Amino acid sequence: MKEYHFSMASRSSAAPTVHRFTRDEYYRMAEAGLFRDERVELLDGEIITMSPQNTPHASTVYRSAHRLEQLIGNRTCIRCQLPIVLNDWSEPEPDITVCVPDPDDYSQAHPQPEQILLLVEVADASFPYDRGQKAAAYAASGIPELWIVNLPDRRIEVLADPDPTTQSYKKQRSTLEGDVLPLPGGSSIAVADILPRP
Repeated sequence: MKEYHFSMASRSSAAPTVHRFTRDEYYRMAEAGLFRDERVELLDGEIITMSPQNTPHASTVYRSAHRLEQLIGNRTCIRCQLPIVLNDWSEPEPDITVCVPDPDDYSQAHPQPEQILLLVEVADASFPYDRGQKAAAYAASGIPELWIVNLPDRRIEVLADPDPTTQSYKKQRSTLEGDVLPLPGGSSIAVADILPRP
């Protein structure tokens, strides 16, 4: 009978690792048609498949963006479900991005953290992802303020004062329907103008 001898030295001692995709790889995959008919985003090197938007989610995004456009659209740029660039590993698509105006309307490059004033994420089933991994990525990149519209509980989580070291926001509060939120530039918006009608 033939004997087989295995040397421990021949085995790889490296533990399995997760491959993180760069933005360039992400673009090449999209160009190759890998995400056809799928709504995806890149966060921390991971490709996240987004859930289809139900009616309350879509309506809330539309109403919020429309109201923000009325209030501060002449002083800022309001973008809906369009990419932003956090770093080489992250290109998420927030529901609403309020950023500084760009003379070319961001035709040369997507907005980067230093150009972003406020992000709004509308959350139902996606709340754990928006409140966890996504909020951490935004804080790590220094996004100054994030609102998470919690549809099931009818409230808005306001996260401000990012700490990139801990990847968290130092100031966190929950607002209810009768509250008013300050906006970039000194104006304000009623929470009731954001939440879907009961």
